[in-house]
Amino acid sequence: MELVEVATRIEASAQRVWSEVGDFGNDRLTGGYVDRVEVKGAGLGALRTYHLADRMGGGAAVERLTLLDEAERTIAYDMVDYGPLNWADYSGHIKVTPAGPDACIFVIRTRFQPFAPEEADALKEMSRTNIGMYIENLRRLVATRR
Repeated sequence: MELVEVATRIEASAQRVWSEVGDFGNDRLTGGYVDRVEVKGAGLGALRTYHLADRMGGGAAVERLTLLDEAERTIAYDMVDYGPLNWADYSGHIKVTPAGPDACIFVIRTRFQPFAPEEADALKEMSRTNIGMYIENLRRLVATRR
């Protein structure tokens, strides 16, 4: 099992960041690795389809919302259809914690099992790259929409 964890400080209130992150269908966060997001259902069990960018292999992958805790500003999801991706047992978890009134700590964890051990490093790097794009998209959103 592989684990990718990233923590960073974001110069916006936890509530402002959560207003973007807590939206399971927010396609403004996935630019660069997802072309389009569709959501079916609402609340726990909702399904989010990521229509993957060409650099990700095209196609689509589907995630199910497994946790949405507004009070703790925590969201989690499991992949239920992998499309072209070369891993199994994928899950993600994001938490937003205040760091004073105008900043927060953003933590994201992804966990997955590569099909082949020799793919682990490349898949971890792909996950880190996608997380980096997500965080940059988030920083731009919260900087422009205060």
